[in-house]
Amino acid sequence: MFLTSDLLSRAGVVHGFSTRGGGISVAPWDSLNLGGSVGDDPAAVEENLVRLARAAGIARAAFRSAVQVHGDRVLVVGEGPHDPAEEADALLAAAPGVAVAVKTADCVPILLFDRATGAAAAVHAGWRGTAAAIARRAVEALSGQGGGPHSILAAVGPAIGPCCYEVSPELAERFAARHAEGVVRGRQLDLAEANRRLLLEAGVPAAQIEVLGRCTACEPARFFSHRRDAGRTGRHLSFVVAQGARSLS
Repeated sequence: MFLTSDLLSRAGVVHGFSTRGGGISVAPWDSLNLGGSVGDDPAAVEENLVRLARAAGIARAAFRSAVQVHGDRVLVVGEGPHDPAEEADALLAAAPGVAVAVKTADCVPILLFDRATGAAAAVHAGWRGTAAAIARRAVEALSGQGGGPHSILAAVGPAIGPCCYEVSPELAERFAARHAEGVVRGRQLDLAEANRRLLLEAGVPAAQIEVLGRCTACEPARFFSHRRDAGRTGRHLSFVVAQGARSLS
């Protein structure tokens, strides 16, 4: 039902990158669609969320999300009620038990956890968010909770890979001018690598960044893909749960 990061799992962090299996939605959202604005039956989406929460061992009410607009806003959420209609593409939680989450279907999901404070963040990075350096902004916001980039663990989840992500010449040129070699090859854009480099620029040590390296467009049996499915598809949920303050030792 969901994939995990070895890096975060070894640290005891509750998290996950959902796949498309294990839910009740019918085609074309089959089966674990977790997006409520793609035309699926709302009751099916709610049941899918309940199933995901149960599989992760957390309460359904723990999930916190926002309306994603491909921007660079980082929204800080608490343990009390929050407005899911707020617009943000990264969510940060410091209160233990809160599960911040982002929805994707090709864009890059990034989960962050600060071992010093127990705070966590979930980031949605499409090409616009990547160009706006949202991953770096999320690291800065998480560091502002009292830890620092040196204590942050980062997992970059399944997203469309450079094998399948051809962009316009203008966009390829824009990313090539911003990043060194390896992010753009011809018109093929590697969004996961661009975000890994943004995490490094923000001060997260390379050994504390894991890229799962799974292409959503290449695996139709496991992942939704907005590009592959011409927009008629479901959404994944990537989530991470904040914990109490912890010691680096």
